[in-house]
Parts: sequence; structure tokens; C-alpha cells
Amino acid sequence: MTTASRSIARPRTPLSTLAATAVGAVAAGALALPTVTAAAAADAAPSASRTATSPVPAGEKGLTSQEKANRRAAVRLLVGAFTKHDPDTYARRYIDANTYIQHNPLFDNGRDAFIAGVTAYLEQFPDYTLRVRRTVTQGNYVVVHALAKVDASDRGTVEIDVFRFNKAGKIVEHWDALQPVAETSVNGNPQV
Repeated sequence: MTTASRSIARPRTPLSTLAATAVGAVAAGALALPTVTAAAAADAAPSASRTATSPVPAGEKGLTSQEKANRRAAVRLLVGAFTKHDPDTYARRYIDANTYIQHNPLFDNGRDAFIAGVTAYLEQFPDYTLRVRRTVTQGNYVVVHALAKVDASDRGTVEIDVFRFNKAGKIVEHWDALQPVAETSVNGNPQV
């Protein structure tokens, strides 16, 4: 069944509620990646009603030019699609047209499925924002740690996205893991 002919199930509940059941897989070595860098979001300037990314400052020492480009692409895709609310433009720019393997159980494979799914989700939650807090980059993998909110009153959802890039610098695979922000914390540390 092709992506175009298949209906993608759309949740009608906020992301923070879905996070408890939307289990994402994280690539085997992804949790021990050694280089933590700031997320460059040069084309992700805030609009009047949207929240821009606010990356944690850090250096880019040790990253190759391709790793830097991949990191920028991952951040720009997320900010462009979810905060600027333009999944079509940003997906076409950063996701490979022929290969996009999706591990989120709520989305089908393929770039068009990403565009359709995010567009439908944003129609349900027009005030949705995503703030990138940090990235981890190694080779052809980029991990993005972010805070997602469906609206200003939402406490939010901690989001970890893992992207795999091909040699041309296009995203070809995606995993994610989501966790609602807790009301209280025993240790007093923020989740994001």
C-alpha cells in the first residue's frame, strides 16, 4: 500500500498524553555520543506568535563540515516544520525524497507521510511550538533534545529525535522518544 493511498491515524489528544504510549527506538550507540554542540538555527527566526529555538551555547570543535551541516539540517527541519508550521518546505529541503524510514509508530515511512502527518497534527494544535535545547552529533547521526508544547498552557513534552543522514546530507531515518514534563521532580532538576 502506498503512502498516498493509506490513511495515517491522527491522534486527537495532546502530545504530552500520547508520549506515554508512543515508544521510539534510539539507535544502539546514540546515547553515548561524545560531542555535544549548540544547535544552529540561522533560518529559524521567531515569528510574532511562535517560539524560536534556544540552543544551549557550546563549541563546534571536532565536528567535520558534514557533521555541522547535518546538525543544522536536523534543527532546521524540526523548527521549520513544527515551530514555523511549514512541514512541506522544510521536509522537501532536508528529507531524502526516496528513502525516509520512520520509527515513530504514529507515522508511515516516506517524506510525503511526514508532511501529511505533521500538517494534520498542526491543524489540530495550531499553537504548537518546539524549542531545541541541545544537539549531539557524530558521523551521520544527529540527536536533538527539545521541549515541545501544544499551546502556552501545556507543561510540555521532552522530545529526543535521532536522525540518520545519507552521504548527500539528507535525512533518511528517524527515531524519537517522548516523555511528558512532570509536575514535580524529586531531584529538582529540569527534564530539558
